[in-house]
Amino acid sequence: MKVISVLLMATLSACAVMVPQKPEYRFDNGLWFDGEAFAPATVYVTYGVLKFSTQAIDADNSIDLGGGYVVPPYCEGHNHNFGGSADGVEETVQNYLKDGVFYAMMPGSFELYRTAIADKINTPTSVDVAFANNGLTGTGGHPRGLRESLMARFGLYPEFSKETLPDKGYFEADTLAEVHAKWALILAERPDFVKVMLFFSEDYEQRKDNPDHFGRRGLNPALLPELVRLAHDAKLRVAVHVETEADMATALRAGADIIAHLPSYDSTVRLSDDVIALAKETNAALVTTLSIAKRYERNAPDKYTEILNAQRENLIRLHAAGANLVVGSDNFRDTSRQEAMHLASLGALENKTILTMWTENCARAVFPERKIGRLEDGYEASFLVLEADPLADFENTRLISHRFKDGALLNVDD
Repeated sequence: MKVISVLLMATLSACAVMVPQKPEYRFDNGLWFDGEAFAPATVYVTYGVLKFSTQAIDADNSIDLGGGYVVPPYCEGHNHNFGGSADGVEETVQNYLKDGVFYAMMPGSFELYRTAIADKINTPTSVDVAFANNGLTGTGGHPRGLRESLMARFGLYPEFSKETLPDKGYFEADTLAEVHAKWALILAERPDFVKVMLFFSEDYEQRKDNPDHFGRRGLNPALLPELVRLAHDAKLRVAVHVETEADMATALRAGADIIAHLPSYDSTVRLSDDVIALAKETNAALVTTLSIAKRYERNAPDKYTEILNAQRENLIRLHAAGANLVVGSDNFRDTSRQEAMHLASLGALENKTILTMWTENCARAVFPERKIGRLEDGYEASFLVLEADPLADFENTRLISHRFKDGALLNVDD
């Protein structure tokens, strides 16, 4: 009995330590986004977790939000501005936090640079980042040409040479045996997910040995199902770079978890009913990156107009079908803000839908195991307070008065 009593007292003592007397924060006079609308609520934070309560609870600190509009943090579903260099990371972090973007997915980076910046990201006062490290492609496929060009023209990747880029800046494989050989190297880099390149896969045989298509081809599509199997067996998700509807269909049928570019990001692709139905069936995350088309706005305005029309049509039909749309920019010089504003400018989707794509859908795509992207009991205490209603005017997503991350207020110079 004495042993049982001692164990019971020890357990109760441990519980007393684990449960504080009162929350660290109470937030009054805020309008909180529930996924559909904004509603008034008093919200508490304890151990970095949100608690909604109709009963008043004393707290260590109380903050009056003054009628501000509270939304989940914004998110970046596709970029390369972390892990592509060891330089400038502090400025990049501040740019993300200033824009209210707390989570980011990097589908293509260097393990060397990721390690070098590890102490500057994934902290309560920084940006939380998921990395794929290097992508898998076919011989002479994307991103090899891009890597070599950036190295030659701008001196990027100074720690490497053209000869040492293979298996450091990209992986190439043309057979199943080579896929299995590269897989060990991929796993050795400890990726958070895996990136694969499809690039006009319907023309793979015509492109694979053609020097005119160096850098503009990808993995043999016949190898993708095995690569997805390997990744899923290792509990890793697969993101696939696509250019065409055929690429997207191949990736979805192979079990890809993430489509890294929505076709029409750089062309006038209009998705078929079959591919839209497949996107809904698989629930793969469809990362938009549609603002890339702006490169045509000045020099090819007619083409740009046609691309925008295709983007509107695809977004309307994908959303109507219930597809899993995610905001991502692939804009190295920016965060996902420009992409979100581009989507709003298209007039294809309601502001509420774009906000959900930018917060909940994106956060779930980047960190599926975490309780982030929504404002609910038990979710991580990370959110933004806006000065005006973003559902009425999407420009109001810029008007951030408070940033709260991992249970604490952030101090960011606006």
